[in-house]
Amino acid sequence: MKKKINGVWFFGLSGSGKTFVSQKLQKKINNSVIVDGDIVRKLISKDLNYSKKDREIQINRIFGISKIIINSGKFPIASSVYLNKKINILCKKNNILVVKINRIKFDTVKKNHKTYRNKRNVVGKDIFYENFKTEVLINDNKSSFFKKLDLKNLNLL
Repeated sequence: MKKKINGVWFFGLSGSGKTFVSQKLQKKINNSVIVDGDIVRKLISKDLNYSKKDREIQINRIFGISKIIINSGKFPIASSVYLNKKINILCKKNNILVVKINRIKFDTVKKNHKTYRNKRNVVGKDIFYENFKTEVLINDNKSSFFKKLDLKNLNLL
């Protein structure tokens, strides 16, 4: 029997579809709460920049918020650009499913996305992911790509 999933954490490059998938999933799961990394940065992590060290602090905060949500009997749907092995392990221990979103033809998106123009400390440009195993969702640039997330097989419904 599969373990009960207590939450989901989507991560992927800026513009990969994390917010879109989070909003779609929230409509499917009762008592879910979105913990969007951009919103956490805007409201809570004003003290942080975009260095790798600050990104690690940021994902620790997102994890902490997610734990508070779980302890309140709700289902967190977290998202962030960056994720590391340490947080992935903590997610597994707390039955939070981690899903990486990869976008097809992302080089085209990068050329037009403001995040990738003339900036430093950008994940996918000069900060890279550590190797660890996760579920992967492929964004093929069609609005139906969310349907590829098999909610029943992943024990979310």
